[in-house]
Amino acid sequence: MKVLFIGDLNQDLLEYQQFSQRHQCIHYEITTKEKLLHDFAHDLKDIDAIYGAWLGFVPVGGFRGELIEAAPKSLKVISICSVGYDGYDGKALAEKGVVLTNVPSIGAAEPVADLVTYNTINAFRQFSTFSNHLGANTNHTVFLRKWLDQSNQFDSVRGQPRVNDVNKYAFGEMVNNRPVLSPRGHDVVIVGFGNIGRTIGSRLAHLGMNIHYVKRTPLTADEHQQLGYNAVYHSSLSSASFADLVVIAAPLTPETKHLINRDSIAMMDKPFRLINIGRGPIVDEDALVEGLKQGKVLYAGLDVFEHEPTVTPELFGRSDVVLTPHVGASTTDNFNFTAKRALANLELVLSGESALDRVN
Repeated sequence: MKVLFIGDLNQDLLEYQQFSQRHQCIHYEITTKEKLLHDFAHDLKDIDAIYGAWLGFVPVGGFRGELIEAAPKSLKVISICSVGYDGYDGKALAEKGVVLTNVPSIGAAEPVADLVTYNTINAFRQFSTFSNHLGANTNHTVFLRKWLDQSNQFDSVRGQPRVNDVNKYAFGEMVNNRPVLSPRGHDVVIVGFGNIGRTIGSRLAHLGMNIHYVKRTPLTADEHQQLGYNAVYHSSLSSASFADLVVIAAPLTPETKHLINRDSIAMMDKPFRLINIGRGPIVDEDALVEGLKQGKVLYAGLDVFEHEPTVTPELFGRSDVVLTPHVGASTTDNFNFTAKRALANLELVLSGESALDRVN
């Protein structure tokens, strides 16, 4: 059968080599929607399946609308590597008799939790601020600690500490008026408590944090026991307004879009820290910038963005913001795992069997 490959995968994988012996693999680079529509009607008119790597059909606005209408009648399955399938109209595909599969967060949970752990420690200990200011002009560790010491008010508008001119000793327990803290004993609220959220909870519980979670329904007693740590359920973020740290690990839905906004930031009981590894539009970035400038948000660690692939420019150049370009799950191990799983989904559907991970 003919399988169209959109995007990269490790072709040295044994699973791919075996797959390519059984099927005709066509590696295709998307340039424009018009070219793809043309090829669907001509050179690609008889493809049986599509393998969608991480970027997939993002360059042409996703697989929806006229692309679905123009899809070859022979198309049976689209297998994508990511957990999220926002860019694919699963319902319309199902109506066309096309199976859509994804890869669950089995391989993504651990590396994403790594990034959250990094951001959590950084948010409380303020390591990035110390690191960013240690350099050729401040090449003295004792001087630097005093330079960033507590006698000034942190410049929230610029997102930078104000500095001292005195050359005295400082322990480094303060950055301006902001205390350097351990995460231990602080309250974290994880919004979204699927596999990734629970793995994050495990990591942060090991740091000594108090774990709270927001989910449509609470875990069952058995699920709570399987966690291996204590976690307190909340039906909404508003009932967990005491949070020292909020971690977004939820999918994008009409209910979660702009969940973090001016009102939700204002309703928090005290200044707090925010990490988003879920979906970018869950956070209203204009409201986040405003919260940072007001000092209500003490730290933002973002791996996903509201207007991805671009980032709100006002988030750049701040010591209280750490930005990573959507790489939370980006390890070689996970890259290869998702390829193997996506290939397995293709093979099952093309063989007339049920996919492991059908989403429509």
